[in-house]
Amino acid sequence: MAGRTKMQMNAPAKAPSRWYRANLWLHRWASLVATLPFLVLCLTGTVLIFHEEIDAAMGMLPPAPGLSAEHRPLAESVDAALAAHPDEKVALVGIDPGDHSGLLLVATVPNGDTGFDRTTLRFAHLATGKLVPENFSEGETLTGFLLELHAQWFMGPIGELIGALVALLVLLSLVSGLVVYAPHARRVAFGAFRRGRGPRLLQLDLHNFIGVIVLGWGLAVTLTGFLLGFGTLATGLWAQSELGQAQRTFVGAPVDPRRPPVDADAVARAALAAAPEGWRVGNIFWPGTDFSTPHHYTVLIHGEGLDERLFRAVLVNAERGDAAAVAEMPWYMKAIILSQPLHFGDYGGLPLKLLWTACTWLTLFITGNGAWLWWDRRRKRRRTPMEAAA
Repeated sequence: MAGRTKMQMNAPAKAPSRWYRANLWLHRWASLVATLPFLVLCLTGTVLIFHEEIDAAMGMLPPAPGLSAEHRPLAESVDAALAAHPDEKVALVGIDPGDHSGLLLVATVPNGDTGFDRTTLRFAHLATGKLVPENFSEGETLTGFLLELHAQWFMGPIGELIGALVALLVLLSLVSGLVVYAPHARRVAFGAFRRGRGPRLLQLDLHNFIGVIVLGWGLAVTLTGFLLGFGTLATGLWAQSELGQAQRTFVGAPVDPRRPPVDADAVARAALAAAPEGWRVGNIFWPGTDFSTPHHYTVLIHGEGLDERLFRAVLVNAERGDAAAVAEMPWYMKAIILSQPLHFGDYGGLPLKLLWTACTWLTLFITGNGAWLWWDRRRKRRRTPMEAAA
């Protein structure tokens, strides 16, 4: 019996399975390829978690006056914007009950534009109908610059797809890393650090320990980041399919896109009349834009609870003021929109933002730590043949 035990102890270790080796290879190279872009995403994402606080501190957005019991008609703010800028037209107005409560967003574009590439954002006080002095532009803020880098790499929709590819690589790295860690977890207790056996083993234990801690967060953020990478593509698909069908179905003589016969207040009332009780108006797209028809407004309405983030699109006749159709969001748009608050951690207040920040920095550590482990292993492999030759 003792001899058998001694033979078992002297037996060579069992070779790793093909499945283990494949996951080890995938974990190593998916991580290395994604290291630099993922570091950029982590650094910019940390700042963007606090984008509201940063913009407010830098005075880049008007302070929210808060909702009042009464507010002036929306048409007064629209008329003020048109009077101040006769060479532009309103593309949409937006009412935000949260961060910008008490303010009406009035987005204008040059006359003749149907897209939003040259949009100027303006704000008006709902209580007075007067425009806020025009020294606010989200596109020129620090967070606006970082968002363009984080979401699009300054390359537009192509950059979004590149971001989705980076997220997919990180997702593969996390899943394969879990497979690689499983045999280690059976030999070493979770949280145990092998001190006194060299820096490499200590760094490896730190890598495994922190990686398990942030695994759930990492899976959620990378999966949502992958979905958000298809945001522009999905919006264009929705505009061409569901909304495009409505644009082709409802024909009629185009209205004046600068001053449609029916004003924004009547349009909002018509949209709410076609919506379930308790829903509210979010954005109103003017006739003659890529998200409306030459004869209709498109009104996005939001519900309560989970439906607060989602929306339905109501087409309102710009000449008669009645709701012509109500379009539900397709499943892929719902998945992308619900991914955004989970990705940036902006649905649970400051405590959740601090948690997201801590997880981001821990992930930064294991990203750099993993790159060092790979480099140190290659360095030792190159040195061993040289030492043997010497």
